[in-house]
Amino acid sequence: MIRTILMALQLVLGVLLTIVVLPQESKKNQTQVFIEDSSSQAYFKPKGKEAFLKRMTIIVSVLFFINAIALVIVMK
Repeated sequence: MIRTILMALQLVLGVLLTIVVLPQESKKNQTQVFIEDSSSQAYFKPKGKEAFLKRMTIIVSVLFFINAIALVIVMK
């Protein structure tokens, strides 16, 4: 019973992880800002959609791996 629930949850988390990762831009597509003055550094924090997707990716991936470990423990 618990194995079935964990397997279903793993499937849902896998689909969610795919949905959250796909709309993100790759690093090579993001614009690069080159500053000639090496003493000044610019820090850019992601805003809006990028920040939300990054945070959701972290949360869903941690849940995915915790559930995978729980599945291994239950299967023994």
